[in-house]
Amino acid sequence: MAKPLLILSSLLLLSGHLKSQSITVDDLVALSSVSSKNIDNFLGKKGFVSAGKSEQYGSPGTTFIENRKLKSKDTTGIYRTIIHYSKDDADYFVLQTNSIGEFNDGNSKLKKKGFYCPQNKTANPLAPIVYKKKNITIAANSITEDGMPLYTFSLEKKELPNPNSIRFAEDLLSFDSHEYLVSYFGQKNVKEDVYYFSEKELKKCSVLFPNTSKQATFIWEDEKALSKLSYILISGILPTANGFQFSASVSENKWQLKNGLYVNINIRELLDLNGDDFEFYGRNSEFAYMVVPGSKGSIDFNKIGLTLGCFDCSSSSLLDQKKISITEAIEHSLAMYVVYIMIMP
Repeated sequence: MAKPLLILSSLLLLSGHLKSQSITVDDLVALSSVSSKNIDNFLGKKGFVSAGKSEQYGSPGTTFIENRKLKSKDTTGIYRTIIHYSKDDADYFVLQTNSIGEFNDGNSKLKKKGFYCPQNKTANPLAPIVYKKKNITIAANSITEDGMPLYTFSLEKKELPNPNSIRFAEDLLSFDSHEYLVSYFGQKNVKEDVYYFSEKELKKCSVLFPNTSKQATFIWEDEKALSKLSYILISGILPTANGFQFSASVSENKWQLKNGLYVNINIRELLDLNGDDFEFYGRNSEFAYMVVPGSKGSIDFNKIGLTLGCFDCSSSSLLDQKKISITEAIEHSLAMYVVYIMIMP
């Protein structure tokens, strides 16, 4: 009787050993925090070995496969690979499996781990499911390859900027999602909001340091995921849902561009910065007081949009023109200054 019990005990241990060798989405997230020199060791403990180098999207990468000696004892028929590569300012880890059970379990775990998933039930069923949390984005996808189902979790972990590198307003362009802003500046300093372009036109946005002298508004191309940066607005005035409820005063915005441009700079200083004349739209235009796009001079007004304000200008007939040159405004002693700065990627 002792021998059968010994065999049964060995089988249970082997079964537990094989189960412990499998890798999950939890391990994938943990792997993204492992230093490069310890990745092999981490995956080795999970039963994976390197299968060599390969090119991944134009960058060198490494593919890891399950240890064949251990895999030969596994009768589940589930096969997994891990691909690791780095590109630009991000690390990528891709988990591939042929198990729909593991795929469904992985999606469930990501939601439980607090990953934000903007997709709704009416989304394209063939499109990847995208999860975001701080500086990590995971795309879950199912495809058919050589007639066989293949399920993948592609993790992208963006490197956080060096604190000393965020000095000028343009440096904020490196943040391409709400979650990425949160990962760097903290939840309390980044708030979801709604920006009012007009009474009928509004858009979801993210506000960095709201109602302070360092506030900046991020307008997103993808409102659901709060990602894909369209542009950043720098201003002391904030026409947002939360901004309207704020009754205290806000000191002058401290963000400055690399060329010296800042909110409230007067038009004479602005002309000196640009080094050449430029135009803005008159008050009856759809784009009233906005600087006409162009790249004449030192400031590229195609990438930097400006809206001007004016003190006591109601009696000036000059502003009734369709377009006004900045030198004309200065010659007529108009007290004009920059109200909004729009920075585009």
